Amino acid sequence: MNDLQKVLSDLTYVGQLGLNLIMPVLLCMGAAWVLNTRLGIGAWVYVPAMFLGLGAGAVSFRNFYKKVVMKGHRKSTQRQKRGETWTKHL
Repeated sequence: MNDLQKVLSDLTYVGQLGLNLIMPVLLCMGAAWVLNTRLGIGAWVYVPAMFLGLGAGAVSFRNFYKKVVMKGHRKSTQRQKRGETWTKHL
């Protein structure tokens, strides 16, 4: 049962990653389509929209990676390296 739970969890992560990567691109391209057809701005608006969508997808991938893959790793801060806590004054 634990193996099935792990498989389903991994499938959920893959699906979420796919949505996190493709949705910003689709939303930006949809906004570019609206700007092109309704407002008549021009077809050049698709190029910046594609780059914005890819950038948003990259940020989404970075956040996903930090949340899921780096879940077990703990970031050490300067205070933890010196052994100080917020309750010690000297």
